[in-house]
Amino acid sequence: MKLISLYKKILLAFVVYVFLLNTCTFFTTLNPKALINPFHIKTRTVSVYHLVRHVVLVSGVAFRTIPHELIDEKAENYSSKYGVDPKLVKIVIDVESEYNKFAISRTGAMGLMQLMPITFKDMGGKDPFDIDTNLEAGIRYLSIQLRRFNNTELALSAYNAGPYTVSSRGNRVPDFGETQRYVKKIMYRYSQVADPD
Repeated sequence: MKLISLYKKILLAFVVYVFLLNTCTFFTTLNPKALINPFHIKTRTVSVYHLVRHVVLVSGVAFRTIPHELIDEKAENYSSKYGVDPKLVKIVIDVESEYNKFAISRTGAMGLMQLMPITFKDMGGKDPFDIDTNLEAGIRYLSIQLRRFNNTELALSAYNAGPYTVSSRGNRVPDFGETQRYVKKIMYRYSQVADPD
């Protein structure tokens, strides 16, 4: 009987934890899908940990809005450093996070460039909600995909779905609805502003 009571407490604690995790993720993006998402608990836990750490140690509880111009200026600097068109980078930032440095997606992607925790760590980042750190890691990662695939659509696909997913499908845009919409949206906007060859 005591064992059943313990299991019930553990289940209740887990349900409460998932609810709090979903609520926190929802408030960073106001995406209703985050409220009802039972998946990606591990990555979102890591992302929320980084967010809480940033709020406690860096920004404080006031989520200050950062001017787009400041983010654009920093994005241009890192784009120049890694040889990526800043116009493309600004579109990626807007599509990924709508310039919200505190954004956490329903899958656990973090910050302006919406990097997954493992990718952010691979890029050498420490604080994914610091503007400079997030931009540099995201732009560096995008530059790696651009060099790897030598094709903007495939690089964007790799950025969204992972490079292995793209290469394992014969270097084509994966047939995932989300990835196809993502690539199409960015490429359309990029075609409107890209310099002609």
